[in-house]
Amino acid sequence: MKHLLTWSLLLVSASVFAQNPPDSTGTRDSLFLRVVIPEKDSILTPFSRHRIAASTLPSATAYLNGKETRVYPSGAFVGLIPLAIGPNPLRLTVKSPLGDSLFREFVFVRSEPIKTSPKDTLRIEEVMMEPSQDLWLTKDDLLEVKFKGSPGFEAWFDIDGVESGLPMRELSPREAGGLGGIYVGRYKIKEENKTHGKPVEFHLKKSFWSSEESRSKGRLWITPDSLPRVGEIVGRRPFLNAGLGTDRLGGAKLGYIPAGVLVEIIGKAGQQYKIRLSESMEAWLPQEFARLLPPDKPLPRSLAGSISSVGNDSIDFVTLALSEKLPFTSDLQTNPNAIVVDVFGATSNTNWITHHLSARGIESVKWNQVSGDQYRLTITLKHRQHWGYDIDYNGGANLRIRVRRPPVLASRDSSLAGLSIAVDAGHGGESQGALGATAAKEMDVTLLVAQHLDSLLRGRGARVIMTRSDSTGPTMNERTEKILSSGAQILVSIHCNSIGEVADPLQVQGTSTYYRYVGFKPLANVMYEKMLELGLKQFGVIGSFNFALNAPTQLPNVLVETAFLSNPEDEMLLIDDSFRKKIAQQITKGLEEFIRSYADFKELPTPTNLPQSVKSK
Repeated sequence: MKHLLTWSLLLVSASVFAQNPPDSTGTRDSLFLRVVIPEKDSILTPFSRHRIAASTLPSATAYLNGKETRVYPSGAFVGLIPLAIGPNPLRLTVKSPLGDSLFREFVFVRSEPIKTSPKDTLRIEEVMMEPSQDLWLTKDDLLEVKFKGSPGFEAWFDIDGVESGLPMRELSPREAGGLGGIYVGRYKIKEENKTHGKPVEFHLKKSFWSSEESRSKGRLWITPDSLPRVGEIVGRRPFLNAGLGTDRLGGAKLGYIPAGVLVEIIGKAGQQYKIRLSESMEAWLPQEFARLLPPDKPLPRSLAGSISSVGNDSIDFVTLALSEKLPFTSDLQTNPNAIVVDVFGATSNTNWITHHLSARGIESVKWNQVSGDQYRLTITLKHRQHWGYDIDYNGGANLRIRVRRPPVLASRDSSLAGLSIAVDAGHGGESQGALGATAAKEMDVTLLVAQHLDSLLRGRGARVIMTRSDSTGPTMNERTEKILSSGAQILVSIHCNSIGEVADPLQVQGTSTYYRYVGFKPLANVMYEKMLELGLKQFGVIGSFNFALNAPTQLPNVLVETAFLSNPEDEMLLIDDSFRKKIAQQITKGLEEFIRSYADFKELPTPTNLPQSVKSK
């Protein structure tokens, strides 16, 4: 009650207060206080600390709750304040050398952490209760349930119309991250089980006369007679997920898959269908990408027939004969460089592989039956660097892999001339990205770097495809489609990094590069080395990155996190246009080094190697 009263009083006073405010001209000499973090006057948080980011005159003095903190030459000042349970007042004050001052007041209210339910009363809480979303289950599926309640009692669960009195075990505090009262249970679905839209019923018993009951938010459909079902892939850039986990970038993807592919649906969790790929492998498909076919539609199966490889001036084509459009996954391998394609639901009837000499970039093609319903195609490449590939169905159900060869350029001295390069300025539109303490926006910084890079690349004879050239913000699908339809041969996506709101902004800074596929790591490596030449600190080369523009297999790509906007030292560099030009120059050098290392060149004749008939003229 005392905390609530104090909080109420503080909320009343949480507003902007100013003494001697800056004049209407807003000149650089006028004292100001611009607060970026926190964004609101009152903040509810479960964390034990919170980041502060603000700016003022570079000549001013700044205080966090009366404690002086450094003001950087950019005017930025940052901090990390500890938070106790309940209300935590914060007062930001800035003072000019002339004695003028401004201040703002905030309140952080830290919530109580999850505690063990009391032993003297029976309680089943909704927090941490599983299943939390609707599930489709069938024979041999494992239902795992959980709830949090009062510790030390007998617990069980019921599935209406299926089983009752299924025991639950209380986890030890060591197993439950220090918490007591976490109860778990399992049930393997039997062939005869059936229920439609029923929740799991939980029970906690203290004595014969005292017990507690609750129901899960998620409901169960156990329908062995209607599963599996066949679904057809539909929609714009559909994809398969590896699991149900997710973060701000979405769930980990197995890869994109063409529309028209048939998949075997064996369950559902929330808004995702569970897909059976093979005897030992499953995936998840967002519901929006599936059209359920009639229940009597046969499961997708096919014999894998003949394989052929053929090429044109720049691309090799490997074609596998199938009778159905089956799901597949693919991956890049190195040492040696190879493309591996797993086709699910296919059984080998491959009796010959035809290789045409026009497929100049392909060393060999082979197949093997990984399991009874998983067929693997391995395409070994001649070139030292992966230059991209894509997979679709061409000519009915024939699976076609388009393999790019290294670009053939005129000269090492002008290594970028004739090359098509996609440049992505991260964020834009409503997505402003990270914010610096001076209110510098990632979307603005990345666009300015991209414009410098565009000029440098064009000056070297490259064809540049900009995903955006102004403050607009195309979607990730729009950016991807523009890049792929443009014929771009390489992609650089430019970003600024930032920490979360509970990390120390002074302790995290530096540059980093990101890739998803190991075959494109050399580009990330060389770009990282070039960025470090700017004197930036190391943050690392990060692989298997689930960013939309790292997902295309069609071309080498890299995401460059130039530096941390959340760090005041890095921010000073990023808001300096001369440094942004240096970033563009280093990215250009990185592209040149990568191309010189891995592209093919047709060197022009020189006086020393011209034919004699030409020399004599």
